[in-house]
Amino acid sequence: MTEDFDRFLEEARRALDAADQPPEDELSGGEGTAADGRIVARVSPDGLLTSLKADPRVMRMGLQELCDQVVHAVNAALGDLRANLDARHGAVDVTGLAETLETVQEESLRKMNDFVQEIEELARRIEGRG
Repeated sequence: MTEDFDRFLEEARRALDAADQPPEDELSGGEGTAADGRIVARVSPDGLLTSLKADPRVMRMGLQELCDQVVHAVNAALGDLRANLDARHGAVDVTGLAETLETVQEESLRKMNDFVQEIEELARRIEGRG
């Protein structure tokens, strides 16, 4: 009786564990560019700036324009990271997980009803002997 229930719970646990594991392509974070690809910013999965590379030609820009382009590259990298995270959350099969959990609930109720009926039958037998 408990083997089926244990099996359903294990399936639900595996589904939740799989949903919690980040895909390999997400581990790199996000990347963004600016100034026609001459500035490249990368961010880690936790949103920290990990690298900022610039082609030496960007030094011809004025200081304010250069700063604006750096901000643009970093924001693009953060946007890329956000899109990756949104895609990951969309990849979780919430419907399948809900169905598995519903099956677990239905099975546990059925097994509990079987158990109660067995107890009632046992009680009737004991009363009949006394």
